[in-house]
Amino acid sequence: MDPRLKAFRAAGEKAVRFQLQHQQPDGSFIWDDSIRDAYHKQPYSWGISGYLPEAHRLLNWVKANTLQEDGSLRDYNGDVYKLSWFFQGCHRLGRFDLSHPVMGFLMAQQKECGGLPHFAADDRLRSLATAWTGISALYFGRLDVAERAAGWCLGLLDQPEEDRFYFQTTLDGELLTTAMDENAEFVDFNEVEQAYWEIALPWMLMGRLYQATGDRVWVDHANRFFEYQFACAADNFTCTGSGKSSLAASIHFLNTGDARARDGAIAFGEYLLATQYPEGGWRGPTEPDTLLIYIDHAAEYNVWLQEIVGLLGSIE
Repeated sequence: MDPRLKAFRAAGEKAVRFQLQHQQPDGSFIWDDSIRDAYHKQPYSWGISGYLPEAHRLLNWVKANTLQEDGSLRDYNGDVYKLSWFFQGCHRLGRFDLSHPVMGFLMAQQKECGGLPHFAADDRLRSLATAWTGISALYFGRLDVAERAAGWCLGLLDQPEEDRFYFQTTLDGELLTTAMDENAEFVDFNEVEQAYWEIALPWMLMGRLYQATGDRVWVDHANRFFEYQFACAADNFTCTGSGKSSLAASIHFLNTGDARARDGAIAFGEYLLATQYPEGGWRGPTEPDTLLIYIDHAAEYNVWLQEIVGLLGSIE
């Protein structure tokens, strides 16, 4: 195996060991009573690294303490994005007692246009939640839900300004721009440290849909999102917001053989090697110096590192 991939795997292992220091004796992951919703990435992160007893102990605690009748989790306030993370971790572990009710809640949030809000009560739809839930729907075998989410994402390809990527719509699917709403959010291609995940997750969804269907139209759509990713600033694969881009790139390389995608994924892995803190976590240069940041990044970045190793290592 490429020595870089071996180093990525080791960095991810270190990140998991750092997280596990904060699992509580009852299996929970609430190390600070004021932080009640920080365990959504751990089932995926621990499971992909083989820490199965620890992951299942956490899930046992969730089932007994925070799972609600509607499939949401107490203290998450209907956060569709975080619940999609939790769903994927549970489903990969075969914890259908949790993944099925959570997915029921997620599917209930999808609007007629195919998009989903970040929080269930929001008055706008967002790429982050829509594409990540679309990928969750593929895990669940609901191709119809995933394709509806992808249809909403495709509406983002028609951008009105050359140097911006707007990623929110109204509840009926109309793209929100600053001309309509001064609070409309966007990726600015002229600035660094942008929300690159808002492009990366639709790109990833297109790649996953190609894998699920074999229809090359999804590769064509993925290529268009890839070009938007490349239009971003020079740190588009080398900042704290580039993790989802790295997995999208690994999938794209698997599907297409495009070396630019492979190089982007490797660049992110090398960025993580250079910026990991000694205890195992990460913090971006402008982020708060709090334990939550280090732990959250340790969970997420381990996932991307292990996925990069698996996908790129399979086709060396």
